[in-house]
Amino acid sequence: MILWAWERPEDLRFIVPSATGVAFLAGTISLENGECFYKPRMQPMRVPPDTRLIAVVRIESHGGIERVAVSQVTDQVLHCVADPRIGALQIDFDARVSERPFYGALLAGIRNRLPRQMPLEMTALVSWCASDDWLSKLPVAESVPMFFRMGADAHQVSERLHEPLCKSSIGISTDEVYTEIPRGRRMFVFHPRTWTESDYRAVLQESKKWR
Repeated sequence: MILWAWERPEDLRFIVPSATGVAFLAGTISLENGECFYKPRMQPMRVPPDTRLIAVVRIESHGGIERVAVSQVTDQVLHCVADPRIGALQIDFDARVSERPFYGALLAGIRNRLPRQMPLEMTALVSWCASDDWLSKLPVAESVPMFFRMGADAHQVSERLHEPLCKSSIGISTDEVYTEIPRGRRMFVFHPRTWTESDYRAVLQESKKWR
């Protein structure tokens, strides 16, 4: 299980590092009118010493992405993995169809400059994993389909994932209902509020029903 820790103070010293990692928002990059604006994480986060850490970089596009230099964005992303405790990098970008060539070039540039042993991951819209084939061309180790903020119904995870890159992990949220979560997958768990130990224990208990 991997807890997503977003841009707010998080004290996660209660987690069990042998069973739980943390994917934390390390920075946000805004692309607008040909410019690249980088904002590092501003909120503190505390974890047990042996916790597996994944740095997450959120990319937000506000138009004019075609005029942004891929190398400039790559430079900003690599700032987020300078800490030697970080074991993987995850890119979170809800790219439009017109932005896919830029995104593909960006991921290729990042992969070329990351240490060879560091995995490059990405989040993915469920539609990318269900009826689209563009992910197979990307230089990533896996894509994490985000099964939340998709409507009021319970999400049946197992029937939708056709893309091989989307079959090793899933992304869920603590405030939504899930059924038929497949076994043997890493679960990335989003929480809309600051994590507490009781929230964490509740997720561990609930996860027993999915296995």
